[in-house]
Amino acid sequence: MKRNIRFVFTFIFVQFFVLNSAFAQITVDNSTFPIAGDTLRTSVDNLPSNIEIGSAGVDLSWDFSSLQSPFVDELLVQNAEEGQVADQFPTADVVTELLGGGEAYYSSDDNEYLLLGYNGPDPIGFGIDLLARLEPASVIKRAPMNFLDINTSGFNINIPFSAEAIPAEVFENLPITPDSIRIRISSDRTDVVDAWGTLTIPGGTFEVLREKRIEYQETLLDIKIGEFPWQDVTALVPFPDLLGTDTIITYNYFSNDAKEPIVVATVSPDESVVETVTYKSIEVPTSITRPNVAKSDVIAYPNPAIDSARFQFSNLRSGNYDLKIYNILGIVVQQNSYQISGSKTVEMDLSDLRKGTYLYSLQNEEGQTLVTKRLLIIRP
Repeated sequence: MKRNIRFVFTFIFVQFFVLNSAFAQITVDNSTFPIAGDTLRTSVDNLPSNIEIGSAGVDLSWDFSSLQSPFVDELLVQNAEEGQVADQFPTADVVTELLGGGEAYYSSDDNEYLLLGYNGPDPIGFGIDLLARLEPASVIKRAPMNFLDINTSGFNINIPFSAEAIPAEVFENLPITPDSIRIRISSDRTDVVDAWGTLTIPGGTFEVLREKRIEYQETLLDIKIGEFPWQDVTALVPFPDLLGTDTIITYNYFSNDAKEPIVVATVSPDESVVETVTYKSIEVPTSITRPNVAKSDVIAYPNPAIDSARFQFSNLRSGNYDLKIYNILGIVVQQNSYQISGSKTVEMDLSDLRKGTYLYSLQNEEGQTLVTKRLLIIRP
């Protein structure tokens, strides 16, 4: 919490002496809270380029028109009672599906849109479904939202379950197999509305408020044996990337013209790199929508391509993979190797290839072809 307090006072000092011309900015109201019947459409650019977050300020302009993605994700907001475990969240107003499977339950009043919890895949990746309640509920959006608003919040999640549901190799470094497992997640977050202005994304321009969120999230793993108390074994299990403390910094751009955030930009802890950008999809999808199934896949975009294309891999087991491009004679004309675990996006230079029709395929370490699709290269 000291880190958050220090950040808040620094922000106030800077704003008071520098940003003294705050006028004409919008106020985001609670009409932007999702309600049953809404459909939220977003896309994700996992390899954003030419994106500048910039410093805090007033009457700014952001150009994020370079964002691109092969998918449009659709989330239907439904009445809470339509959820599979609605009885576990009696105060919920609405429920949405999670893109990775499962459901999330929300409630709202005049001032806050809250995430109560979810039912779905565990956060560590054991491959089991869990019911998680956030205590207290996490504030997703506030209203009215104004420039220079500052808020702090946090939540805790405690999820106990039987050790029988966990792969045996998880406990290789433990002297004895436990009876029960518990995942503990705690979050400490500071939200500051640090800028306002005009934001352009593919297909549209919006008047926005920008909220900077700094979250310190800790994920721990406990075990219980017999009547002994819970013991923290986070340091003893083989999940260094999924357990411990993370600093998550996002810049969220909100507008009165959309239920979705116009942009959620996730940056590295030192803020030197924009890692991913989720943005509002303006057009209703007609063909490509991300499937909610764990199927290995790779998609090239743009397709047709000119000088380069991005290849987005999804749902891949950890390992080495070869991405090959073939001409119409079946000859490999370009090949790259990648270490992939889960999802990854890469960009490939195609400028040396002539215009025409090609095939691209993804092969695993055993030489098995997982995906083969068509790629069209054009020249202006």
